[in-house]
Amino acid sequence: MKKITKIYYTMAAVCAAAVLTAGCSAPQPKTEAAKEDQETVTQAEESESVSESRAAGLPFTYSAYDLDGTEHVQTIDQVPQKVITNNQTSTELLLKLGLGDKIIATVAKDNPTTDDLAAAYDAIPVLADKRDISKEKVVGMEPDIVVGRVKSFTPETLGSVSDLNAMGIAAYTQEATRMDQDVTMDSIIEDIRNIGRIFQKEDQAEKMAEELTARLAATEERLKSVEGEPLKVLLMVNYQDGSFGGYGNNASLQKDMLTRLHAVNVLEKGGSALSAENLISMNPDVILYVKGTHNEDADENAVESMLSNDVIQSVKAIQNKKVLTVLYNDLMGGGYRTFDCMEALADFLYPETANK
Repeated sequence: MKKITKIYYTMAAVCAAAVLTAGCSAPQPKTEAAKEDQETVTQAEESESVSESRAAGLPFTYSAYDLDGTEHVQTIDQVPQKVITNNQTSTELLLKLGLGDKIIATVAKDNPTTDDLAAAYDAIPVLADKRDISKEKVVGMEPDIVVGRVKSFTPETLGSVSDLNAMGIAAYTQEATRMDQDVTMDSIIEDIRNIGRIFQKEDQAEKMAEELTARLAATEERLKSVEGEPLKVLLMVNYQDGSFGGYGNNASLQKDMLTRLHAVNVLEKGGSALSAENLISMNPDVILYVKGTHNEDADENAVESMLSNDVIQSVKAIQNKKVLTVLYNDLMGGGYRTFDCMEALADFLYPETANK
């Protein structure tokens, strides 16, 4: 049975945390009349805030998940004001929804962001690389909520969901990054709607969700005429002197995207110590080379090196020069840019359908 924990994010909880971490100086004395006036003002403000939240559709209850699928029920009573994001896709989504002023910190980017977001993104403080971020840094900034990919919510990194909940911090784990079950392109759309609910940006989120849904349907309609066996695709990373890594079918979001593109992943399970012999044996029709900041040195000349390697010239993708570079954030990030990536792949794989 899955363990379920529950957290309520309220202003009262935030105020309580502030009291626990405040200094020890004694408060200034107040007259009874002043106290009564202050209490009246405070009660009016709290009543107004609660009324606004209820009118806006809060509280909102959803589930956050650990890597193993353990469920933690989260209830948001008021719009979070201090947010930490643990990956690029969640940061970009919040920026797209006009929530940049609420992001107090993030992690280092996997790839450059788009021109429309670059300035706002670069203004956000960077805590660390996503592989090196620590729970102590996160908790020390006293966020109301942490948003991002499931894989980073561990005790060894920024803290598990239950760790954060115990400190009065809510979590949103992107559905599109869950690893305990298969996810699809529709999971990204679900994330957009959920973030819209949490931050009371429902109109903007729904508009984005509807646009992406329409684009997904249009791409699938365009490819309905594609016949024959599905193309065999290798999702390659970090090519160096004939050795490389790859993402396998256990990356279910990418598996779903390839299926919609009338293609299959030739690698059943991801790995990092693959050889030229493995590449020849898999013999993919297409290689998608995934570029990211962690492999910048190798990525710079990877495709040219691959295409000129005499040992692997029998591989169909090499013979036909069907090698395309894609950004990690676009292909693997689990965000709205994955729809851009899917459309670009449709153009590359089936150029004859481009005007349909």
